[in-house]
Amino acid sequence: MNENPDRKYDYETDEEYIRRVSTRALGDTDFEENEPKWGTARFGSKMNLVIYVRGAAEPFVFDAGSIDELHIGRFDPDTNTSPDIDLQDFGGTEKGVSRHHATIVRRDGSLNLVDAGSDNGTYLNGQRLVAHQPRILRDGDDIRLGYLVLRIKFMRTSAT
Repeated sequence: MNENPDRKYDYETDEEYIRRVSTRALGDTDFEENEPKWGTARFGSKMNLVIYVRGAAEPFVFDAGSIDELHIGRFDPDTNTSPDIDLQDFGGTEKGVSRHHATIVRRDGSLNLVDAGSDNGTYLNGQRLVAHQPRILRDGDDIRLGYLVLRIKFMRTSAT
């Protein structure tokens, strides 16, 4: 037994004390067994990127493993084109979504959100993005385009 009266613990050795109070390494706590955890930025090959529009019944669903770029915005009548995530039918015009507002891009094994220099801004969890500078997307993130809010989820596919 340690006989030093100044000690605040009563362990046989310093090694035993260190073993009891030290933080243990748990490996990859961000991602295990292809099941994302809230806040994870990584996803497996059998994952979907699911984007919920606040107030909408059906989300946008994409195979996360096959995403290179997803353009977010609304229909452009001048060029007669729609972005991959067209927010026109969700009040995009009234809520300040630009025709080409933002892009989700794959970079270094994760998905990143990039504001395209939109007038009304792109916000990630309440923080306004600097135009053309990528920010990593994580499971559970909220994106605001003007006044339209989206929620990001990484979900395992049901296909076996």
